[in-house]
Amino acid sequence: MRGVDTLVDGLIRNGWLLAFLLAVGVWEVVAPRYRLVASRSLRWPTSFTLGPLNALLVSVPLAPLVVATALTARGGMLAADTVLGPGLAIAVSVVLLDLVSYGQHRLLHAVPLLWSVHRVHHSDVDFDYTTAFRFHPIEAVLTNVISFACVALLGVPALALLVHQTLAGGLTVLEHANARIPSPIEAWAGRVFVTPGMHRLHHSAEPHDTDSNFATIFSFWDRWLGTYSPPASGRRDDLEIGLREFREPKYLTLPWTLAIPFLPNPHPHT
Repeated sequence: MRGVDTLVDGLIRNGWLLAFLLAVGVWEVVAPRYRLVASRSLRWPTSFTLGPLNALLVSVPLAPLVVATALTARGGMLAADTVLGPGLAIAVSVVLLDLVSYGQHRLLHAVPLLWSVHRVHHSDVDFDYTTAFRFHPIEAVLTNVISFACVALLGVPALALLVHQTLAGGLTVLEHANARIPSPIEAWAGRVFVTPGMHRLHHSAEPHDTDSNFATIFSFWDRWLGTYSPPASGRRDDLEIGLREFREPKYLTLPWTLAIPFLPNPHPHT
């Protein structure tokens, strides 16, 4: 019964996320933006296995350490009891953690060894909200270890960590959504936040497009740091998604997806 109680408790605490995922999934069905090229029966089991697996790998050994560090942070420059004050410390922490995510993402593309792992995410030949879960467990652990180090180094308040993780998680799902958004709304939102059109270009099979639009929450990082490309539109509505070296359907299955980091051709530029 204890295991059942734990499961029920987890579902209740993450109810908002499950509801959000359901809403985005329904949105894609009701108002799809692009035609998918691969069968969901191949893609979705892989994504919906990797998502919970990565969450388990991160939440059990790492998440308690990160939260404990945030709750006890006193000496870092962003700790709530510093001269910044609680409110400003939280705002600055969220922005800086997103900058860390941006830099981390650029490294995943620039370093061949890291790219060999990150290309699991880019090997999806379609672009929908399930792509948001398609990360290799190695990357999930690595990126969260970096987050832990930054929380400890900066003294990030616990509330700031919660706000950042909530925004990053929600927007990661939303920006992968294959759902139609009115152009004026997307253009307006894209001045500050990453939008599906902006991030879809990042999943292009063209290396030049892939090496752009790295941000997770705030789009101004790409604009300010020279990696911004306009959202996919016009001639790019038929953009080829994925990696050309992994077009075969077998690479959409879970065993081959987990094997991708260890296969040849670790970087698209080599």
